[in-house]
Amino acid sequence: MAYASKKEEESGLSSYYNNKTTIIQEARVFNDSPISPRKCRALLTRIVYLLYIGETLSAQEATTLFFGTTKLFQHKDSALRQMVYLAIKELATTAEDVIMVTHSIMKDMQPNSEVIYRPNAIRALCRIIDPSMAQGVERFFKAAIVDRTPSISSAALVSSYHLFPHAKDVVKRWVNEAQEAVNAKSSPSIFGGSSGGYLNFGSSGSSNSGYQPIPSSSYITQYHALGLLYLIRQQDRMAVTKMIQQLGGGKSGAGTTLKNPMALCMLIRYAAKVVEDDPNVQRQVLDLLDGWLRHKSDMVNFEAARAICEMKSVPAAQMSKAISGLTSVEKDANFTLINGTVLQLFLSSPKPVLKFAATRTLAALALTHPTGVATCNVDLESLIADSNRSVATYAITTLLKTGNEASVDRLMKQITGFMSEISDEFKVIIVDAIRSLCIKFPTKHVSMLSFLAGVLRDEGGYDFKRAVVEAMFDMIKYIADCKEQALSHLCEFIEDCEFIKLSVRILHLLGVEGPKSPQPTKYIRFIYNRVVLENASVRAAAVSSLAKFGVNAIDMGLRRSIGVLLNRCLDDVDDEVRDRAAMYLKALKEPSLADAYVKEESVFSLAALESKLVAYISDPGATAQPFDATSIPKISRVQLAAESARPSALDTIAVPVSRANSTPPPPTAADTQSTYLEQLAGVPELAEYGPVLNSSAKPIQLTESETEYQVTCVKHIFKEHVVFQFNVSNTLPDTVLEQVSVAMQPQTDCGLMEDFIIPVSALTASTSPGVVYVSFLRNKPEEYATGSFQCTLEFVSKELDPSTGEPEEDGYEDEYQLEDVELAAGGDYIIPSYASFSSEWDRLRTGATATETFSLTAMESIKAACDSIIEILNMEPLGGSEMPASATVHTLQLSGLVTGGGGKVLVRCRMTFSKGQGVTLELGVRAEREAACALVVSAVAG
Repeated sequence: MAYASKKEEESGLSSYYNNKTTIIQEARVFNDSPISPRKCRALLTRIVYLLYIGETLSAQEATTLFFGTTKLFQHKDSALRQMVYLAIKELATTAEDVIMVTHSIMKDMQPNSEVIYRPNAIRALCRIIDPSMAQGVERFFKAAIVDRTPSISSAALVSSYHLFPHAKDVVKRWVNEAQEAVNAKSSPSIFGGSSGGYLNFGSSGSSNSGYQPIPSSSYITQYHALGLLYLIRQQDRMAVTKMIQQLGGGKSGAGTTLKNPMALCMLIRYAAKVVEDDPNVQRQVLDLLDGWLRHKSDMVNFEAARAICEMKSVPAAQMSKAISGLTSVEKDANFTLINGTVLQLFLSSPKPVLKFAATRTLAALALTHPTGVATCNVDLESLIADSNRSVATYAITTLLKTGNEASVDRLMKQITGFMSEISDEFKVIIVDAIRSLCIKFPTKHVSMLSFLAGVLRDEGGYDFKRAVVEAMFDMIKYIADCKEQALSHLCEFIEDCEFIKLSVRILHLLGVEGPKSPQPTKYIRFIYNRVVLENASVRAAAVSSLAKFGVNAIDMGLRRSIGVLLNRCLDDVDDEVRDRAAMYLKALKEPSLADAYVKEESVFSLAALESKLVAYISDPGATAQPFDATSIPKISRVQLAAESARPSALDTIAVPVSRANSTPPPPTAADTQSTYLEQLAGVPELAEYGPVLNSSAKPIQLTESETEYQVTCVKHIFKEHVVFQFNVSNTLPDTVLEQVSVAMQPQTDCGLMEDFIIPVSALTASTSPGVVYVSFLRNKPEEYATGSFQCTLEFVSKELDPSTGEPEEDGYEDEYQLEDVELAAGGDYIIPSYASFSSEWDRLRTGATATETFSLTAMESIKAACDSIIEILNMEPLGGSEMPASATVHTLQLSGLVTGGGGKVLVRCRMTFSKGQGVTLELGVRAEREAACALVVSAVAG
């Protein structure tokens, strides 16, 4: 098809030519007699183009065009017939009554029809048939899948792939045909290619006029068949593992079954996914990957090497093969190859795509295995001057991650030479590498900061500028010597910064770091310039930054000057700027307000605050009393910023372990409590229990992930009750569980009495998970009940009738032993809460205190002791004290809130470590209530 020239587009000719109304009017050409193939092909091309660029057709318009197009089945022109099928596929999603054309399409699918018609007919039929009709065309698809013509077989396989979501049960029955297509070892038919198998040398004539068959040996059918096989078996991990082992070709990597390189690459990706889901098969998969590293196809070599590089816990020897290979040469009767993979060999390849693939993979690997990648540094240095700047960028970023301190200056000079020649995308990659390098070699901060300041003045988009600013932020945070210089560069940047978000972030940083500098006044001019010159968002951020200088100023003259500047902001046209200025002026005069609203580094956990407010409003009796905010946990402002990117807790709660996504960060305790509150609100039996005081931070797994029944437990603490929530999943598709409940037996007298059980009436694989609630009454609500419970899953098991899907009348009672559930002193009654340790520790010296000494002989390090104490007490570590700086002496600081009015509690753990004796712990506790103090001591002692 011919695209309109720029001149035509400017004149409006192209828009008229491809106008929807014009095309619909010209569709009368479909009714001409005789049919003109040339005119019809041109119009069909315009229709497909119209839909491709996003034009929408009404149902009536699409239906008119669709049935006008179907009239062209009367003509036998092959090129016209191909365009007819393209238009039918695009119009079928909008047009009505498309099923009417089924007969014409099925006619072209017959074995005696032209070879060029059948693939297109199969693809079109997949788009128009109703899922309920899939069974009626099953024999056509089965025959097409095993057809010896690759284009027909591939069309049927791809169409089956698209049909699968709508007719799973039917497509699953084609697994034998798909397997036969994968295993086909005979030479392909002379009709090759997935798009019809012909070269077009003409546009009209008889059905075969102007076409020449293309001989093919690509085995492309294997690629499509493998994709369909995996789609059918993806829920059965054992079947997928067996398929990979059968098709892998063993350690030799010969690939006796799969001949198509793309199919082998896809098989490698499936193998990597299997290892990710089940690390137990890593050794067998690594043996297969080792064979594929010696495959004769570069594509397969690279995919195998990348799979090894991205795999977790790979042995060093295997990783070495993936990176640089071995030096020995194996001589075979047919060819000579290098033992090991070719990542390092790709670096010296004349093909740019191989060099790019290898450098990009090594750049990513250098983050986790810099020592292994360092063996390729000589080859990477030769690529710095490569004419392909994408290759050069990845080469130099890899060298930055693996090089030594002596090479930093030389690399920085080379980077500066070609920064103007690469796109923003690759500039971001380089800046990110420098960002990590400045932390690795802080003594080289002068040259790196100079480079970042230089590129900050260059032209670039938001992502590039943001990457540079973030790199400077890290240098300010981790390298004290460059703080003032970096702040000065950022001040100069905001003078002409066009990105509002970056200006606001920099102004916030200036408000935090500027008052701490030896000369804070030199930053005020830059900040106040923003009040005068910028838009409302930046002006408001500048006001907040100025206020922090005034509040933290020791010099009273500086404070008065800040007050004068804020007074000028009271006349601003924006109400947000005026309100901030008024608030901060008040804070400057009253130190208590400044401490609460400017200096305070903690804020309420928004999720916990919301849940408490909802419970307060929902309880008629509670609104008679003032809202109590003391029981709401606090988090630091850094935590608040980090949690803004967290996934919703609803996505991770009550999901079996095998289905849970392990990549997102876990939700916080306050976040999960807010989510559980929504679940518990829907249970009428728990309506009178009042607000939830605390819920488990995460579900406790009570079964193995491979078992047919998967159960997790969540504990909810109320004022007078404890409720255990069991999330039960049934993974057996042909079985229904009825009357599902959990029997809990306390092992000792724990001060709890069973109240009632809310069972699940019926549970199938499709309705999983179901929730069982077991409620216990607290005999003494003022005490913190603890203990261990033996748990048994009880149910009636019934088979499902495969024909009707209904459960059979007869079943049998069964039970399943679960892991014990423990109600702990610390983890279930304490909520993590941020605090300023020194000030709070001094404030609580008049409250309840306790000091105990423990000998933790089983602990192998202070870090292990810190992790164990944090887990046991479920408290918030403060000031980074969870990461010991010394291996022998450390002090861990913790903060939390005790449920049920227990108030604030702080813990100071002084620890020493010596080999042979483990960790000696001095536990200091200060709390607002004596019971809270005793609870913490008992949790550690237990």
